[in-house]
Amino acid sequence: MFGRLGSAVLMAGIGLTGLATGTAAAAPSCADYHWMGAAGSGQRDAERLTANGGMGDVVYQPYQQLRGDLLAGGHTIDAEAVQYPAAPVPLKGGVGGWLDFLRSVDDGTDAVAEQFKAFTERCPDTKVVLAGYSQGAMIVHRNLYDLADDPHLAADLLIADGDRLPADTAIALGSAAGTADRGKGVAQEHSFLASTNTSMLPPAIGARTVSVCDADDPVCDYDPDATKVSDAAIAIHTAYSPTASGAHAWGAPLYNIVMSAARTPASTIALTSG
Repeated sequence: MFGRLGSAVLMAGIGLTGLATGTAAAAPSCADYHWMGAAGSGQRDAERLTANGGMGDVVYQPYQQLRGDLLAGGHTIDAEAVQYPAAPVPLKGGVGGWLDFLRSVDDGTDAVAEQFKAFTERCPDTKVVLAGYSQGAMIVHRNLYDLADDPHLAADLLIADGDRLPADTAIALGSAAGTADRGKGVAQEHSFLASTNTSMLPPAIGARTVSVCDADDPVCDYDPDATKVSDAAIAIHTAYSPTASGAHAWGAPLYNIVMSAARTPASTIALTSG
C-alpha cells in the first residue's frame, strides 16, 4: 500500500511499549506541569497497556527524567497516556491490516486533541508537555499545527517521527540531525496515502519542539531506494533512550524549554490576548 519498502517500514518502525492509563481524572489540585505521552505501534497490546504508564518505555523514560529534574527544582508534574490503539504495523501486509493501522493514526491524532482540550479545561494554568515515539510521534506532530499558539503547551518531544522533515523548524537531535538530505520520515515519502501534513511546523511551535532521529532509522530517516528493512535498521529504531551527553541528550534542552514556558498562567494569557 505504501510501496514495497514503505509498507515494510511503516511495518517495522512506526513504533514498537506505558503514567496513567486513562484520560486524566479529576484531581483536587493541578500540578505545575502535565506530561501526555503517546506510545509507538504495538506498545499498548495486552500487558503493555499498563506497563510504563501505557505510554511505552521510550516515552516513559524521558518523562521520568523530566519529572526528576522538575521535582528537584520544587515543581510538580503528573502524566497520562494518550488513549489510542497504537495498532501494530501489519507484518504480513494486507489491505485490512493497513486500514487498521491508518485508522489507529487517525484515532490517535483525534485522541491527542481531545485529551489536551479536556485536561487544559480542567487545569487551565498547568503547562502541558506532549511526547511521542514513532507512530506516537506522528499523532503528536499532527496536532502541533493547531496548537502552535496555544499558551497551555510548554514543549513537545518527538522521537523517531514518521512525519519528520529534514529542514523543519524543530530543534533537531540524533545522528541524522544537521544533514539536509537526512531525516525525512516515511510518512512524508507517502504523504498522500498517510494523510501527512507536508508543511514545516510553524516557528512558534518549532522552537519548543525537540525532534530526535538517528541516521538509518527506517521510520524517521527513510530511504526510498532500500529494498528491505534490515535488522540493523530495526535495531536503530528501537534503541532510543535518554543519555547525559551525545546524540540522545535531549533531557537538558527539553527541560530548558519547559522552564522557559513556566509561570505565566495560561488563563491569564488567554484573557489578555482576547
